[in-house]
Amino acid sequence: MPQYNIKTTDIEKAYSLGLLPQRNDPHYFYQDTSSRSNLRNFILSSENRRIINKTQEFTYKKIPLKYDLDIQKQIFSWLKILKWDFPISSVKTIFTKHIFNYLYVWYDQNQNIAAYAVCYFSKKISHIAYVFYDPKYDHGNLPIRLVLQVIIDSQQENLDYCYLGRFSQNVGYYKRTMPGFEYIDTGIWKSL
Repeated sequence: MPQYNIKTTDIEKAYSLGLLPQRNDPHYFYQDTSSRSNLRNFILSSENRRIINKTQEFTYKKIPLKYDLDIQKQIFSWLKILKWDFPISSVKTIFTKHIFNYLYVWYDQNQNIAAYAVCYFSKKISHIAYVFYDPKYDHGNLPIRLVLQVIIDSQQENLDYCYLGRFSQNVGYYKRTMPGFEYIDTGIWKSL
């Protein structure tokens, strides 16, 4: 997979070319099957509304990205149970030494932390980069809602695009139902 050294001032350009940030180094982007929500074509589908209705018991807040030991411990325990190949050193890097600048913290109806979503927001774009959630919500509606909510919030902030990360039939295929969905194919953004 080719990697490109990108200056911090060129982040929006890198995303527009379909490049994604490498998780262990904020200056390197790589080429993959990238996807995004074109917020000019924002319309919630019946599937989007179903996800929202099925996750109404959850609340969230968007805060400036911060990192503390409690967050690290929570994510580490979830990663271990889910058997995800995501070293805790990489978690620390994306929280402390990367381009990402906002954290969505999700709560269940008892105000227990249910999930985190690490994001990048600029004046024109956003990117929901990493999601971490309680394993009891694996294969449920909450992980999809994490992505959908960032898209909704990005549209309400009048951004142009919300980047969604990798997309293929094997990785992130559910993203095809997101409002204004586009994916990059041989350097050109296409709709399904």
